[in-house]
Amino acid sequence: MALALSILLAAVLLPTSPGGATITGHDRLTSTTASPEIRAAEYFGSGSPFNMWDTNLSGARKVFEQMKSDGFNAVGLIIPWGEFQPGLTPPSYNAAAFSRLDQLISVAGRLHLRVILRLSYEIDVDPYDQLASTRFEEVFSRGSIYAAWLDYISRIHSSVQQFSNVAGEYITWEDFSEPMSFAEQATTQAQRIQLASEIGFTSWLRSNYSLSKVGSMYGTAFSNWAQVPTPPRSSPLFSLIFRYNDWALIHRFFKPAKRIFPALTIETRVDVDPLYSGSTVVGSYSHSDTFDLPGTKVTGMYFSPYMNDPSSNLNETWNQAVSALETTLKTMSARARGQKLFIYEFEITSNSPAVANDPEPPPNQLPQFVTNSAAPLREYTTGYALWTYRDFNLSPIYNPSFTLGTSGWTVQNGRPSQRDGQWALSMRRGGSATQTFHPGDFDSGGSATQATFSISATPRTPGPAQLTVRISGAPAQVLTIDHGSHNYLLQFPLTDIASGAVVDQLSLTASAPVAVTDVQVYAFTQVGDVYSTAGSPGVAVAPLRTLNRELSQPASPTP
Repeated sequence: MALALSILLAAVLLPTSPGGATITGHDRLTSTTASPEIRAAEYFGSGSPFNMWDTNLSGARKVFEQMKSDGFNAVGLIIPWGEFQPGLTPPSYNAAAFSRLDQLISVAGRLHLRVILRLSYEIDVDPYDQLASTRFEEVFSRGSIYAAWLDYISRIHSSVQQFSNVAGEYITWEDFSEPMSFAEQATTQAQRIQLASEIGFTSWLRSNYSLSKVGSMYGTAFSNWAQVPTPPRSSPLFSLIFRYNDWALIHRFFKPAKRIFPALTIETRVDVDPLYSGSTVVGSYSHSDTFDLPGTKVTGMYFSPYMNDPSSNLNETWNQAVSALETTLKTMSARARGQKLFIYEFEITSNSPAVANDPEPPPNQLPQFVTNSAAPLREYTTGYALWTYRDFNLSPIYNPSFTLGTSGWTVQNGRPSQRDGQWALSMRRGGSATQTFHPGDFDSGGSATQATFSISATPRTPGPAQLTVRISGAPAQVLTIDHGSHNYLLQFPLTDIASGAVVDQLSLTASAPVAVTDVQVYAFTQVGDVYSTAGSPGVAVAPLRTLNRELSQPASPTP
C-alpha cells in the first residue's frame, strides 16, 4: 500500500481536476439540515459494502451521473475503520484507500453531488487488518485501541476537510453493538464475569453504582468488583447492558468524534429491545438516550417497510407500507422531541434472511409505496439515503479485479495488466492465483445450499484455455475459456465452503494464457429492485425519480 500503489490507483479513477472538488457556496452542506430533503444513494463500487474499496472504481463517474439523472443530489460512502487504518499498535494507514476516497469525493463534486460519510464501518475483507475480528470489542476496554480509533477519526477529517461537497458524517449504533451481542451470547457465569471486564462494563458500573447497590440489583452479595458478571439475556437486568452500550456510544465515541466532525450525527437504534424473565417478555428497552444529542439538529435512523406493520401477511399493500413509514417517523419524531429525522439506511425492500419472515411490499406494490412516501418524508425528515441503489453479491474476495495489483493474492506466472481501462490478472500457461478468505463473510444465514463462483475471463491465445477452480474441500471444476471476454459461473456445495472452517481457500490455475478479473464467491445477493448487478433498471427506478422530483420542489407555504 505504498506510494507506487497510490500512483497506480490514480489511473483507475478519473483524473482529479485542478483544485479538487469545488461547488458553489450556496450548494455547500455543513450539516444535513442546511438544505431540505437530501436525496442520497449509497455507492459500493463494483462490489459490496464488504469489499468496495478494493474493487474496480473506474465506473464511479458513470454511476454518479446515473444517480443524478435519477434525481439524487448526494452519494453515500462507507469508511471502514479496518481498511483505512489496518494497523492499530501503532496506528498505520492505507494510503491507497485514502487516495480513492479523495478521488470519489472529487468525482461527486464535479457533478455537484454532495457526499455523506458513514464513519467507522465495521466490516471489510482486507486481509491486512490488525485485530480484524476483535477490534470493535477491544475498542471498548483497551486504551491503545481506543486511541487508535480517535486517531483514525482525526485522519479521516484531515483528508476530507478540503472538500466543500462533504455534506456530513455519522456513526451508527450497529457498528458499536459488540457489548450487547457478546453479552447476549455469553452462557456461563465464568464467561460473563470475564466479559464484564473485557467490554468495559465493570468500569461503567463502578462509576455509576456502589458495589452494594449492584449486589442489591443482582440479588447477590459481591465482595469485590471482579465477581460481577454481565446479566444474562433471560433477566430484566439485561437492561443494564443496553444502558451501558448507549452510554458508551454517546460518551466514548460520539462526543469525542463530534469535536472533530462538528456535523456528526448518529444512526440510532429505532427498534425497541424486549426484556425477558426466562423466556417471557416482561418489558422493553427504548434507546431514547441516543435520539436527541447535544449539538445535533437531526436524529438519524433507518427504515424498511416491515417496521411498525403488525400484519401477519408477508405481502404488504402499498398503503400498509406507507402507513408503516408514517407510524415509524411519527413515533421517532416524538421520541426525539420533535427534532427532524434523517433516514441513513432507507430500504424500500429487503430480501435479507434476517427479515425474510417480515412483511414487505411485493414488486407490484413497490411503485405506489415509493411515490406515496413523499409526504411523510417531507413532513418528518431532512431526507434519506437509499441503501441498495444497485444489487450486490456478498462476496468475501479481496481485490477481486486486481486494481490493487496482486495485493491479497498469491500469484505465480502472472501479473496485473490494464486494457481499455479495465484491470485483470494476466496468467501465463500453468499460472495460478490463490486467496484465503473467511467463509462467515458471505454465508447469508439463509436457506442457500449452493455458493456461486463467478469470473470474467478472456483467452490471450487463439485457442481456448482451461481454468481449474478449487474452493477448499469442494471437488475442482474446470471452465473452458473461449474466444472473447465473457462472464462464467460455477456452483459449489455451500457445505464444502461454510463448513465451520476458520478460513477457506480459492485457487485458480490456467492451462494457457488467460486474463481474469471480477472474481466472486457468494451465496447471497442483496436485491433492492432499483438496478440489478448488471445495471438493468428495476421496478423502483421510475417511482424513485418521481419521489426525488417531488422532494426537490420547495415546500408549500403553510396556510
